[in-house]
Amino acid sequence: MNIREYYQKISNSNFHASWISLGLAILFFIGHVTSLIRGPIILITSPFIFFSIVQYIIHRIYENRIKELPHDLYGKNADLLDAEHILLTFLPAPTLRLLLFAPDGSLLGEIRDRNMKWFMWMVPNFLSMLLAKRYELVDHDGRLLANYHIKKGLFNEMSIMDEEGSLIGSYEEKRTLMKIEGMIYKEDGTEWMPIHTPGSLNSFEIATKNGEKIVSYQEGWMPLEWGKRFKTNTPILTFSSHVEEIPRFIIFGFCAATLNHRSN
Repeated sequence: MNIREYYQKISNSNFHASWISLGLAILFFIGHVTSLIRGPIILITSPFIFFSIVQYIIHRIYENRIKELPHDLYGKNADLLDAEHILLTFLPAPTLRLLLFAPDGSLLGEIRDRNMKWFMWMVPNFLSMLLAKRYELVDHDGRLLANYHIKKGLFNEMSIMDEEGSLIGSYEEKRTLMKIEGMIYKEDGTEWMPIHTPGSLNSFEIATKNGEKIVSYQEGWMPLEWGKRFKTNTPILTFSSHVEEIPRFIIFGFCAATLNHRSN
């Protein structure tokens, strides 16, 4: 997958949602005409019509974005564990489908829910946030790299395993109205990376207790060349050059835990 195919999926999803919503409005109208449904039909159908219009507008926005994309700017799928800059995008899903792209628009990998069920579309976010979750990190070929198990509850408490199921780290979170506090631990329970991020999650850095910078996260700005393929508010992870596999897996897990109800 590349960024063009991603935009096409988003466009198709909104197009189908638009017509489904419009179809429901038509069914309610027919039910009203045949006296099967009573009440003010305008009030009943207007939310569906409004939702249909909004979804169709989003569909057209993405269709136009696809047309504006350059045709010759896609590189080969690079190695997720070597990439310095990684852009985060979200596919429509009942829980988490976080796609990881290189700046050239090629897919690096994905973080996704292992237990993605259709009925999760029906669960409100404030309830879904309290449920236990199991995520997995895969590369662009679908090869499993890491697993993330988040316990149920209001605050994220996550165990991080490698592809063989061995513990490589953990994360415990404390949230306030203004910021997110927490600690990332090594596999032996040693404190490793303190977390001090703003609640808005627009920009932050993560470093070890010794001051060694691991990664920075930023939204709202990107180089002009990247802006030809991605929206300006696309989140960007920038890893330091020395970061090895396990710290990367840890950071991806932190992103999964804190962004699990975000969408583009």
